[in-house]
Amino acid sequence: MFLISVEWLDEAKTRARFNLPGREEWRAEHLDALMHALAEIREEMRPAVAAEPPRLQELEPLHDPRYASALHPFSGGTLLSFRHPSLGWLPFLLPSFQRRTLVQSFQDQEAAWSEIHVVRSQETRPDG
Repeated sequence: MFLISVEWLDEAKTRARFNLPGREEWRAEHLDALMHALAEIREEMRPAVAAEPPRLQELEPLHDPRYASALHPFSGGTLLSFRHPSLGWLPFLLPSFQRRTLVQSFQDQEAAWSEIHVVRSQETRPDG
């Protein structure tokens, strides 16, 4: 949909110059395609996207995102998609061992939250 020519300004691919032919009208599907093209350019750039997420205090997480999951019919992994209001549906394929790790992490968080909730409710009772 877009003819974007990329000129890398250094061998390490830390800087790029690219040309995007002008459009008089932009529709949602044009922006989706442009974001996809820019993501492909970013994937080649250095430094790469960090392997580890930033500290939670540095993030502005989306609250209560929509998501969908399904068993992957060939690998036994989990297809998991989250809906980002700007970027659309972001699909991921988790291998089964990562699914088990994620399930355990959620169970640990639920147990920790239950413990916090019990302690708080005991602190707020008149006889507590």
